[in-house]
Amino acid sequence: MNKLIKIITILALLIFISGCEEKPIGKITKDTYNLKSDMDPRLKAYPEAVEWYESSMISKKSAFNLGLFYDKKLKDKDSSIIWYKRAYNLGDNNSAINIGAIYENSLNNDDAIKWYLLANNNISLTNLGLLYEKLEDYTSAKKYYKIAIERESMDSINNIAVLYYKEKNYIKSSAYLLTLIEYPNYTKEEVVNYLRNDLKIDDETIKKGYELQLTMPGLPRRYKGGI
Repeated sequence: MNKLIKIITILALLIFISGCEEKPIGKITKDTYNLKSDMDPRLKAYPEAVEWYESSMISKKSAFNLGLFYDKKLKDKDSSIIWYKRAYNLGDNNSAINIGAIYENSLNNDDAIKWYLLANNNISLTNLGLLYEKLEDYTSAKKYYKIAIERESMDSINNIAVLYYKEKNYIKSSAYLLTLIEYPNYTKEEVVNYLRNDLKIDDETIKKGYELQLTMPGLPRRYKGGI
């Protein structure tokens, strides 16, 4: 059951950019843009990018779209960070997630952690847990997964269950996975069959996991329908 396999959280894209011809890529260094004459000449070939630029001083959406454009279209990470930061300062929280992901992909883990913490939502906390897993700091990974789980992150439930399974703590792994029955798109039959058939966890252990999740702290939802 693929839904229960560890989910790698990806960046939330608010806009789909298409139909743009590739142009030569350079770099920009300025942190602020007030005049059209200051506009990066690469943007002039893309009417939508010009519109975003013209409203980016006051529109967090436009600033985010420019960050995304530099990030995904022009592959200019330094410039994308400039615009994502502007969007964040204008109140766009998703920009902090994208900044964190850029830093993580460039192996700048300290800055990645900083920006994921600034975003402070389910996606960023799950990303933070995944980053700590890569760093083999499993205590910190569990810490941030648990915070996200308290906010009802199904991704973090999956991830912490997989982590406990790798540690051979099958009772806790079962406990977390059984709580998914209380979330949309999961059924008791699917979850229990996954535990039995895919993870090869015996019924006695599954029952212990069921009993554990009834009292385990930090769970916003608990499955109470029996095994």
